[in-house]
Amino acid sequence: MAVRGTALGLLVTSPAVLADTTGTPAGSAVQLPDINVESSREQTPVTAPFTGYKAERAQSATKTNTAINETPQSITVIGSEQLRDQNVQSLAESLRYTAGVNAGQRGRRGLDDFIVRGFVQSAYKFVDGMRMDSDMWIQSDPFAFERIEVLKGPASILYGQIAPGGVINQVSKRPTDEPLAEVGLGLGNYGQRKYTADLSDRLNADGSLRYRLVALYSESDDIVDYVDRDRTYLAPSLTWDISDDTSLTLLASYQKSHYVPIRGLPAEGTVLNNPNGSIARDRFVGVPGIDRYTTEQQMLGYELEHRFAPNVTFRQKLRYNEYDLDGAFSSPTSLAANKRSYNRQVQWRDVQGEVFTMDNQLNVQFDTGPFGHDVLVGLDWFDFHTDDTRHTSTLAAIDLYNPSYSVVPGPKTFQATTSGTEDMLQRGLYLQDQITFGDGWNLLLGLRHDDSELKSHRGSTRTTTNENATTGRVGLLYAFDNGWSPYISYSESFVPVTGSDISGKAFEPETGEQTEIGLKYESPGKALDVTFALYDLKRQNVTTTDPSNSGFSVQVGEQRHQGAEIELHGRLTEQLDLVATYSYIDAEVTKSNDGFQGNRPIQVPEHMANAWLRYDLSSLLPGLGLGAGVRYIGEQAGDQANTFDSPDYTLYDMMVDYKTGPWRFAVNGSNLTNKDYIASCASTSACFPGDPRMLMFSANYKFK
Repeated sequence: MAVRGTALGLLVTSPAVLADTTGTPAGSAVQLPDINVESSREQTPVTAPFTGYKAERAQSATKTNTAINETPQSITVIGSEQLRDQNVQSLAESLRYTAGVNAGQRGRRGLDDFIVRGFVQSAYKFVDGMRMDSDMWIQSDPFAFERIEVLKGPASILYGQIAPGGVINQVSKRPTDEPLAEVGLGLGNYGQRKYTADLSDRLNADGSLRYRLVALYSESDDIVDYVDRDRTYLAPSLTWDISDDTSLTLLASYQKSHYVPIRGLPAEGTVLNNPNGSIARDRFVGVPGIDRYTTEQQMLGYELEHRFAPNVTFRQKLRYNEYDLDGAFSSPTSLAANKRSYNRQVQWRDVQGEVFTMDNQLNVQFDTGPFGHDVLVGLDWFDFHTDDTRHTSTLAAIDLYNPSYSVVPGPKTFQATTSGTEDMLQRGLYLQDQITFGDGWNLLLGLRHDDSELKSHRGSTRTTTNENATTGRVGLLYAFDNGWSPYISYSESFVPVTGSDISGKAFEPETGEQTEIGLKYESPGKALDVTFALYDLKRQNVTTTDPSNSGFSVQVGEQRHQGAEIELHGRLTEQLDLVATYSYIDAEVTKSNDGFQGNRPIQVPEHMANAWLRYDLSSLLPGLGLGAGVRYIGEQAGDQANTFDSPDYTLYDMMVDYKTGPWRFAVNGSNLTNKDYIASCASTSACFPGDPRMLMFSANYKFK
């Protein structure tokens, strides 16, 4: 793949350029205008771990190190202690206790599925602020990350094309200032086994060169017959403090996974009555030996930071990804008239992809009279190429109540074969100013322009789509001395749309816009924070059926989601830590030619609530802790026509841990009552069973 548009970015990071910049002889300093920097914002991006369940600062909302209670938009930060206490095994599991997020709604299919404020965001995962490609089919393990930040609402101002729900940003572990060495073992039901190692230390006497190595291997079976999975992950990183003003961090990772995806079951027999009875939740509807994916990903990148002056910092991030996907899965198509034979097809896929991303940022802080400015100017690229070959064939129907797996179709018996390539280049220029004035006012202004080109070649069809979009954001917050901070904000997003209407007019980008008002509170001592938000979020220019021309589409569709969220993070007492949230979403298809106008979108509960508490029981036994959680997901529309709903459900989780010397022992359980439930439905042919009761014992040893 030819990487385009990177010469300027590479030039500004060359050692010669940095040497010229920093090597001015004494007595010949460059004369600059007088400036008086007064800012509560630090210049170093937020990457370090924090204690407890409450973070004070985040980077995903502004790409700068900004206090959460100074940010006029909802943001949630999930730290390493919460990830450890809840013993989460995927990104989706990490988001279970986050307001406005419905995570894992499509069951255990081997991907990270999540919906934010009613919009599917699974195709827009970010690592260290850099977008990963949507077709990787790779599930992240939270052990690899220091924290996970969730920015809610449109965010194209900083991240370019993205669905309007928000940003999920995973912050990688990187070298620490102090030596670190920890190994772990986990054993659980359904054959769960997990081995981890996390090492960091200095490589020279003064500590200017440091490394970190994160490694894990995990494997498990499943309650569903014939299903198993395993994952190998290795992530070395190296930080070099070149000088007091310049640092370079190299990051790499390798991941390989094998898994058997779990497909959906029909609504009749799960959430609706079936004359044959209920379908067992351990029913496998695929083909043993055929349904299996292998994914492999390699990533290499760096983060460079150079401070030209106390108030002027340049940062550059680069990531290069290669990934391969090889495997097959069976998909249900319909339920036969006898309500027990499930019609299926199978698809083999062979995908290779490359992704290149770069983000150049210049951060300048200065005053103009009574106004303090924290200005960020950025130029970024997102460039990817994908080769995708698909072989599709029908399968014999399976009897859901008396399945037979003796007849296995040959893997080369195809009814249709398609192959194609896709190339996309996006370039964005953005400007942001965080302005402070008065006794507590914070004004956030942002503007961005994007150009994108998408080339698609599938079969005999070739298309090229060129789009450009300008998006903005404005927010205002007032921070009272007593910890209360009311705010209001407006933000926009866009996503290019391929294709054209019957007249040949190319479709315009899909757009999103949100107005949010809220109130934040940070307790004295900064032990607890509370965020309350009301939002009105619209998705526009959605393609929908052309009523006058069969086989064509028009761009008149619209969705509107109005909601309320409340979220608490932090410490209530010296012994009690808490995460608690409630979400309400009034979601509606407000415009459509498909007959769905006025309907509720699928997989969007009206009500969600959860709470997780950790209590320190050291007064009874030094080192003993107890955690307990409850999760509630309300009813969800089961199909676009709203002909049925998937029922609401409540799940209970727990944790007991004990620390003694360098050891930590823990027992975790999720869905303690082993509730048999459907996580959600996407149609009458696709309802996704939820997770069974999962138990794991873990032991971790931290070397001194």
